[in-house]
Amino acid sequence: MRSIIKIIMVSLIGVSANQMLAQDNNKTLLQTERVAAKLGLNEEQKLALDKEFKEGQLERKATMEKMRALREEMRRDAFVERQAKEERLKEILTEEQYAKLKESSKNVQRARVQGQRNRAEVRGKTNRNEARFSPQKDRKKIGRRMMIKKRVAEIKEKAKEKNEPKKDGGN
Repeated sequence: MRSIIKIIMVSLIGVSANQMLAQDNNKTLLQTERVAAKLGLNEEQKLALDKEFKEGQLERKATMEKMRALREEMRRDAFVERQAKEERLKEILTEEQYAKLKESSKNVQRARVQGQRNRAEVRGKTNRNEARFSPQKDRKKIGRRMMIKKRVAEIKEKAKEKNEPKKDGGN
């Protein structure tokens, strides 16, 4: 019974992987067909365009893999740096001082998280991401405030021009 389940699972994984690869091929083909219909391309142009789209897709995948590897390398480097810093601090401080330092850094982190939550509650947000990023409404309000300030400055400038006496050599 278990062997049948394993065989079914492996075959499902194989089929899903095959479907994902087929979707990538279909994606460039569909893109080519849409562009060809829009621009009225002939068969030779379609083939060249499809080839170009596929090459671009492969280049993007290679670039993404490079970026993923760089991110992983940066994470490892950061981890090594943190460990080295911890070791240097342990050499400098006594165990009691080091424990106090760790506790205070935990408290700072808690306060930072709590501050984010409080800002979210003040804004009436419940989602942490909504508290972190300014929603579109806030941007509109900022834009309105800026426009109002600009209009007020223009009105003041016009009022000054009206109230200034003319300097045309008269009385």
